Amino acid sequence: MKAFLLLTTAALLAGCGTTSGRLGPLPEVSDSSTAAKVTVVRVSSMVGAANGYIVALDGKDILGIGSGEHAEFSVTPGEHYLGVKCFGGFTPTWKEDSLRFAAKHSSSSYFVVSPSMSCAAVRAADESEAKKLLSNSKAVNLNKLVSK
Repeated sequence: MKAFLLLTTAALLAGCGTTSGRLGPLPEVSDSSTAAKVTVVRVSSMVGAANGYIVALDGKDILGIGSGEHAEFSVTPGEHYLGVKCFGGFTPTWKEDSLRFAAKHSSSSYFVVSPSMSCAAVRAADESEAKKLLSNSKAVNLNKLVSK
């Protein structure tokens, strides 16, 4: 019986693993010379490490990000909505934390994703904080599409 419980638990944990990579199309940018760069860094943490986080831009899922990973993509200048979603927390449902931000011409915006009591939290960060976190993280491969 103990072996069965151990195998069942292992199978469930394996199913909770993070899918990192591109989940949908990246934002379309018509003029790369004026595009703004968005960098999303997920802190490395044992808390929530097995939980997959989905990053959405303007209501569209674009990538999965794991613990200790980061992703960079371009957006058109203007107001955008960045969301981070995950399944879990105290109740087994989808949850999202999000914020609006203004992407400026040829600028960079940095965001930090971390575990929270409900699931995940996202906040804006300055360049120096982001660069410290980036030096200890791994880039998400956005070149190929992965399934959710």
